[in-house]
Amino acid sequence: MEGEILGAGSEGAVAGAPMNQTVSDSWDRCWQAGLNRSDKPRSAVLLEPELRIRREQNQELWKLAQTELQELFTQVAGANYVVAFADRTGTILEAIHDQEFSSSSASRMVIPGSVWQEDIRGTNALGLTLATKKATVVDGSEHFLDRFDNISCFASPVRNTRNEVVGVIDASTDARSRGRHTLALVKLAAANVENNLFKAEQQGALILGFHARPEYLNTTSSGLLALSEEGFIVGANGSAQEMLSGFDLTEPVLFERLFDIRFSALLQEVLTQGTATVKDRMQSTVHFTIKEIGHLMRYIDKVQFSVGPSGNERPTKSAWSKRKSEQRVARKSDCRDTVIVEQLTGLTKRLTASPGTVLCSGPQGSGKSVICRELLERLSPRAPFVEIDCTLINEDNYEQLLFGTAGRLGFFEPEFFSPDARGAGADAGDEGSSRIPPAFSGKIHKSAQGMLYLRNFDAMPETMAEDLLRVVRAIEHEQVVQEKFHRLLPRVLVLSTQKPLDSQQDPRRQRLAELLDEIGEELTIPPLNERLDLDYVIRSVTHDIDAEKIITVEAERMLAQHYWVTGFRGLRKAMRQIIRNCPGKYIRTEHLGALLRPTDDDCQPCQNCSDTVIKRNKCLTIRKSWRDNNGNVSMVSRKLGLSRTTIYAHISRSDAFTEETN
Repeated sequence: MEGEILGAGSEGAVAGAPMNQTVSDSWDRCWQAGLNRSDKPRSAVLLEPELRIRREQNQELWKLAQTELQELFTQVAGANYVVAFADRTGTILEAIHDQEFSSSSASRMVIPGSVWQEDIRGTNALGLTLATKKATVVDGSEHFLDRFDNISCFASPVRNTRNEVVGVIDASTDARSRGRHTLALVKLAAANVENNLFKAEQQGALILGFHARPEYLNTTSSGLLALSEEGFIVGANGSAQEMLSGFDLTEPVLFERLFDIRFSALLQEVLTQGTATVKDRMQSTVHFTIKEIGHLMRYIDKVQFSVGPSGNERPTKSAWSKRKSEQRVARKSDCRDTVIVEQLTGLTKRLTASPGTVLCSGPQGSGKSVICRELLERLSPRAPFVEIDCTLINEDNYEQLLFGTAGRLGFFEPEFFSPDARGAGADAGDEGSSRIPPAFSGKIHKSAQGMLYLRNFDAMPETMAEDLLRVVRAIEHEQVVQEKFHRLLPRVLVLSTQKPLDSQQDPRRQRLAELLDEIGEELTIPPLNERLDLDYVIRSVTHDIDAEKIITVEAERMLAQHYWVTGFRGLRKAMRQIIRNCPGKYIRTEHLGALLRPTDDDCQPCQNCSDTVIKRNKCLTIRKSWRDNNGNVSMVSRKLGLSRTTIYAHISRSDAFTEETN
């Protein structure tokens, strides 16, 4: 809905300017408060003692907001901007300016202690958010006071568990083209503050996260419910209240009143599977996970878990063992990272229609071969999977390894095929590679109609790349060689590498470059720490090592925050040691201990940068470069293009002092 601000009879009105109705209503309030567009902004700044009292009154909220403001400040692109946090009265408690904004006249107004209510500063995003209790944007001339016409402001409210607005996150900039991007970042920061405030207010309670889509369980949009030991819902964050808008959450309510599963049964499934899928009383499907363990461990052994038909029976030992066995099989190739799953879905559709080749890239230990096995499971569950490590191959042994004792000549030329070999090739697609004659027992034959996975393909000899080029062309263009050897080809050929794709362009390796040009599909696997399903991966690894062990949420979170330099290999090694040292059923934080301490070769991010992937990767880049350059900060500064102050911020004082004294 839009209106027009005419401002009849008022000084400084903008006649006929189209304006959002929310902003229009704000202007009306400003006129009623006696403000004029040409007025200078009124000076409304608390004295230092008053500001200190205001901060003390909002101590917990202020601390949480400070962390998010620092993150938001690094995310807003460009220059000449400020991010700020204000309390429920519109008083700014914290503000961070960039260098350009600090030198402007506006920086003297957006300071801690300044008050930004509408009747004092006119229409502005911070004041408008307090008035409407919604996220708002005030762009340029939408500001009531014309002195702010060159500024765009974005603000989002922060609510407590009673759904009351207790603060506002604000970002102001002169770059109007950043609108949607900046507002999304501001909303994300406000949601993070809300969720952390919710956890602080519900400290000691069991906190469950839920969402209609399982991939959103670890995002800020998930609903949070705080539960008492008796199974009563005693608190809900804003997202939860919105998703359960048909229910009254103002008073404690039993969990079973809102969902069609017993609270104890939900806990059993979440603790053993990591997530649980249930229906609410409106018959909408939702997915649950544990966010904060709270009081749960004090009475977990007293909970009467039941999965029998009558609701009060325990499964027999054989049935339980069978269920565990089925779960273990399902977990071997069950990726839940939505980005990877989306890639696999597209590849499955295209490779089902026609065989092809895939370039799979990802860092060491990211699980490339496991993901490729899942791709093959989707295409043909019984098809063979054959793997070759190209670092073990040279020009002398690759031919027999790939093509068998008949060599490449016997493979590529049809006159070398006997009728028996053709028949074996035809059977290979149905029965596997076991019936292929010895002369055709190479890796390519063994992977017939399945997948041939070449690990570290960039290490293969140039002559091998030339022969594989013919194989790739045959796979991609099957009809051209229909009467020759196509029945003995793998359905999917995967070239796997740990190196970035741009580093594969070596002018001295022409055949390898031609081979890369022929690849039709790509599959990119992120580092283990960037996996969206890392919590599930940790539980799966634990389950595969010991199906009887249950890892607590706190221990799982600590493992997820650890930087796994060697990926899955390092995670499995650590979990074996942890399980070996854990005498009971539950793996808790005290069982992790020294196993997660970094070694000399295991570079870790600093304490302030371990909470998010973006901050962790930036910190690791700085710390690794500092270590590789023997603590020479000046050299690191030149190589990375960062200031010395930034580098020192990521290096512990003791380390820096040791290097300087040495």
